[in-house]
Amino acid sequence: MVLWEPGRVAAEIGGGIVFRNLPEGQRGELAKIEFGDLRKKVIGALKDPKPVDISHTVFGAVLAAQYYEVFGALGVPKEAAVYEPCVGGSVPVIVAAESYSEGRARYFTINLNKKLAAELKSKIGHLRMSITLIEDNAQRALSHLQPGRFDVACFHHAVNDILETAVSEPRGMDTTAIDWWPNERQMIEWLAEDHVSGRIEQRGKPELRHIIADAIRLVRPGGHLVFDHFNWCRFIGVDWFPWDLFYNLIPMTRRWVFEAGMPVEELKLPGADPQWWMFLRRADGGG
Repeated sequence: MVLWEPGRVAAEIGGGIVFRNLPEGQRGELAKIEFGDLRKKVIGALKDPKPVDISHTVFGAVLAAQYYEVFGALGVPKEAAVYEPCVGGSVPVIVAAESYSEGRARYFTINLNKKLAAELKSKIGHLRMSITLIEDNAQRALSHLQPGRFDVACFHHAVNDILETAVSEPRGMDTTAIDWWPNERQMIEWLAEDHVSGRIEQRGKPELRHIIADAIRLVRPGGHLVFDHFNWCRFIGVDWFPWDLFYNLIPMTRRWVFEAGMPVEELKLPGADPQWWMFLRRADGGG
């Protein structure tokens, strides 16, 4: 099956399995959209880079549908244990896991920022599956979670957050306590500065590799890691935004993973562009 056919995704988020597990307010907004118009909005949401005029209500649901279909394509068990580092306040992986497992999955996240953790909790109280939120840095995941116990680890738009945190903490920014969104431009500017100077090799790359290596240990042999990242068209040509770096975050992460000889193999899923998605399977002996 080719992932993310627009009509199928529109059905999933327009009253289908994913729709039923979205937060109530989002369901109400989606219910007002006629199916033909919804399908057009889904097509826009599936484009990369993301269009300026995208419907954010549809976009959030589409992200959940994308992970829902990825779980099926990878053959993730219905009663899966799902690990997501650096979730922030974002629910697509959680909604996808709930939808795919019909509430039987177990979900765990390491979530650093206190305000985003509180925001997340307000969005997921209606779900049935077991959800564990650990407020800590993902670099300490193995202090909280047992290796080999997870079926899938999901890095949903997390690579940039990990890198931004890594370059901001040494500059005195307490990323556990800040209001993330008003401060993210400064974090991105620092990341761009370190990338241009080559300092990302010393601060950024090691932290990301550490978190990925721990995630590989956390998943069982044969288990999977899923990465995605997307860019917004509105940042093309913006002088402070490191477009080339963000455009190539997944290819860069792929290179760092395989240069380090991590015990994984990459899978290709039809319909998923490797510029924006990466799927890894843990080999035997990876722990």
